[in-house]
Amino acid sequence: MIKFFTFLGLSLIYIQLYAQNLPLPDSDKIFGTEGEIYFALPNAGKQVNMLSRIIGVDQIKGDTVFAYASKTEYQRLFAAGISEVIVLPHPGDVGDVAMSSDPRQVLEWNYYPTYEGYEAVMQQFADDYPELCELVTIGVLPSGRKLLALHISDNVGTREAEPEFLYTSSMHGDETTGYILMLHLADYLLANYNNDPRITQIVNEIDLWINPLANPDGTYAGGNYTVNGARRYNANFVDLNRNYPDPEDGPHPDGNAWQPETVAFMDFAEEHNFVMSANFHGGAEVINYPWDTWSKLHADNNWYVMISREYADTAQANSPSGYMTGFDNGITNGYAWYSISGGRQDYMNYFQQCREVTMEISNTKLLSVNKLIPHWNYNYRSLLNYIEQVKYGIRGFVTDTITGAPIVAQVFINGHDKDSSMVFSNPEFGDYYRPLKGGSYNISYFAEGYFPKTITNVSVSDYTSITRNVKLWDGTAIPAFTASDTVIASGHEIQFTDLSGGNPTQWLWTFEGADTPSSTERNPKVTYNTPGTYNVTLYVANIIGGNQLLKQGYITVTPGYYIGMQGSATCQAMFYDSQGPDYPYQPHEDLLTTLLSSNPDQVLRISFLSFDVEQSENCGDDGLYVYDGPDVSYPLLARLCGSSLPDDIYGSEAGGALTFRFVSNDLIQGQGWSAMVSCVDDVNAEFKEKSYLKVYPNPVENDLFVVKSDHLIEQIKLYASDGSLLYLLQPFSFEGRVDVSTLAPGFYFLSVYTATMQKQFKIVISR
Repeated sequence: MIKFFTFLGLSLIYIQLYAQNLPLPDSDKIFGTEGEIYFALPNAGKQVNMLSRIIGVDQIKGDTVFAYASKTEYQRLFAAGISEVIVLPHPGDVGDVAMSSDPRQVLEWNYYPTYEGYEAVMQQFADDYPELCELVTIGVLPSGRKLLALHISDNVGTREAEPEFLYTSSMHGDETTGYILMLHLADYLLANYNNDPRITQIVNEIDLWINPLANPDGTYAGGNYTVNGARRYNANFVDLNRNYPDPEDGPHPDGNAWQPETVAFMDFAEEHNFVMSANFHGGAEVINYPWDTWSKLHADNNWYVMISREYADTAQANSPSGYMTGFDNGITNGYAWYSISGGRQDYMNYFQQCREVTMEISNTKLLSVNKLIPHWNYNYRSLLNYIEQVKYGIRGFVTDTITGAPIVAQVFINGHDKDSSMVFSNPEFGDYYRPLKGGSYNISYFAEGYFPKTITNVSVSDYTSITRNVKLWDGTAIPAFTASDTVIASGHEIQFTDLSGGNPTQWLWTFEGADTPSSTERNPKVTYNTPGTYNVTLYVANIIGGNQLLKQGYITVTPGYYIGMQGSATCQAMFYDSQGPDYPYQPHEDLLTTLLSSNPDQVLRISFLSFDVEQSENCGDDGLYVYDGPDVSYPLLARLCGSSLPDDIYGSEAGGALTFRFVSNDLIQGQGWSAMVSCVDDVNAEFKEKSYLKVYPNPVENDLFVVKSDHLIEQIKLYASDGSLLYLLQPFSFEGRVDVSTLAPGFYFLSVYTATMQKQFKIVISR
């Protein structure tokens, strides 16, 4: 039964479902022309972490959860079994609001700007302070509205080796206090430069970026002329603070495509090297620090508590009693409040190595204009304190010992860093900045092609900076290589790929057991005809000198069996269709092969590396049939066709045989199969999961990177930053190579699938 009540003209809708199998409430009736609604969920506090993955949780009061939902989220909410909802007036519906398109009026801080007024104010800053400020368009939305940022610096037209800092506000469009405070902050910084020593030092030493409005479509959902009718979600009714890649829940934790705003801000972050940032919200008064997605603490938790405490304490000292005193006296760990996935804060920390917090600065989401100046007075000192934290900790330059050129290096605090808390030096200047709580640390510096360096017992104090410049030695060339296959049948070819560091100019390969015993090519192809296990050696040299790498037992060459050949006893071989790995099988085949275990104490195992046989019902057209014995009268173990990789097949008798029969008709011929033949004595042990999965080099400076696992790699998917699929590879081997020669420099997302795991990586192409 559904009941609707109206209280005092507020059109509150109360929904009570007495049975979960009743039809869902009529969403069209509840939503009307709206794309989102605001509501309360009584007695739902204990379910908040589950709810935050379905709807846009706003806050919790007692045991009541307040939240937003689009129509889609609303349907999911009821599908999850929630039985009680109270629809409330939307926080963005505030009636008449003092609006202005005139920058002069807006800068009096007694008006909200119209959208056109917002653009005009931003342009006015750049026009009035051309030596200090430039207006940058981060992106243009399908609506035509812009994502704008002010770049403030003493040398605004020149790239400098300074820490980059970002403030961004109102990704929830109805939370507008930060929107106005960011405009006010830009005005304050520019107007006080060369007048206030503190402001002058901030602008001189920090590369500042201010984005006052991250969701203009949400803020101006009621029209460009008013913020009345502002909405939390964007124009597609997606919560932008659930739309980012998540450290725990993957690239699309909310199930939505990355929104235009999300893509624009991810690209913006990738183009810069932000050291610290903050994003502003409303509906509460608290500084929220990482993590939001999981309960474990950030490596720099003590530092986060310190800077959050500083912000809240300063705000409390400059505001009426009760401001920013909730939670832990004005601060909270995100997960301790309630968990979310896809949040911007966690994205910036984990994927961009940027220290970001979420600043909730007003209990009222859309303040009346008479409260804008008071809230500025409560917060502006804290805003400056937070900016200045970017100057403290450890900083320096990482450069090449010989050339002095800047190096992209990972700066890692030994025994401290975890969960992507390390930082990287800027490729343009080699400068790095590591905010850090006071203490003594051992710091390691890693860069591809260079020997690592560690500095021990670096003492850091709060609110001070210490400089450690580091020169890394590439020295002699550092050999590294991989092979297209490490287990092959005799007569097959292997492609070797040089992955050496240190910019080698000479290569000398030695191939034990190969038809070509040596080569001076960088990436040679070599054929092996004699079964055995062989070493491979690579010597590389540059103008300084060279080094040699020996991989012992790296290549295994086995006998090769083709269906239809007379089998034999073996515990190490490759097994193919009649035409081998490079050609389709033939029509009208009916072929048999029997293989026996050459070890009387072990059973045969067949591990398929590739498989492509015409799909048909019960594999009646084309099919590979496997029998548990020396001929086809024994039990049938498997009937195989299609393109899915079959599971490993085991014989049941130690020292026993497996018989293979393949039949084909004249309709479709697939590529057949490649399989490894081995012997095992403990089948269960072979199923124990391993976790080795490596992607290298990363960043990618040449034309390819390698994925390596100790389980067969089934799929490799490479996505662009906008979420579009670029490559789908199915190597069905323990290594896969991804050619990125046609891709532009930037960041990409990689998903790797094996039989036992799925992992995501961020790939940076930096050539």
